Amino acid sequence: MDTLATVKDLDSYGIEYADGKLAGKLLESVSAAVRDAAGCPITRGEYTVTIPGETSRRLDLPMRPVISVSRVLMDGEETGDWKLLGNALYRESLWSLPNMVPCSVTVTMLAGYDPVPPDIVRLVCSMVAAGLVQQSNGGPGAHRDESYARIDDVQIGYRQGDSEIIDALELPEGTKRALRNRFGMRGIAIGVFR
Repeated sequence: MDTLATVKDLDSYGIEYADGKLAGKLLESVSAAVRDAAGCPITRGEYTVTIPGETSRRLDLPMRPVISVSRVLMDGEETGDWKLLGNALYRESLWSLPNMVPCSVTVTMLAGYDPVPPDIVRLVCSMVAAGLVQQSNGGPGAHRDESYARIDDVQIGYRQGDSEIIDALELPEGTKRALRNRFGMRGIAIGVFR
């Protein structure tokens, strides 16, 4: 799968790199981290996913945006009694029966962005820039997220515990949440059982 940003994007942002191979590896790594946080590939393509059916007439699809759906299987059997509206499939009957094990719904869809949204390209380039600086300063873990430094009587403090950052390419939790909310599943409907 292509990276979310390219070496040309790094050049357009004025990010300097001496080693093109390192820049390429960092682009791959950051793109994978962003996709993992988003919960989907982000880029336009044809994807097949299998998700559990819900006790609802609506079935949210795990990608944004969904352009079209070409095939839907319920427990391996093709069905055509659905309609795509936005990023969800709707049908007259429920996707799964109440108080039963949910069926598996396999959906083949065209989804994602073409081109990659500019803010995502910038995020990837910014993270790669941080990785390049980190690499020039000894690599991941070399300075273990300095919190403060004093010049007089030389004193350096470091973050510890959950706030410690070992690798500059680690996405902050807030960024991960924002990516998941924007590109992944919006939420899960919870039914009332009696």
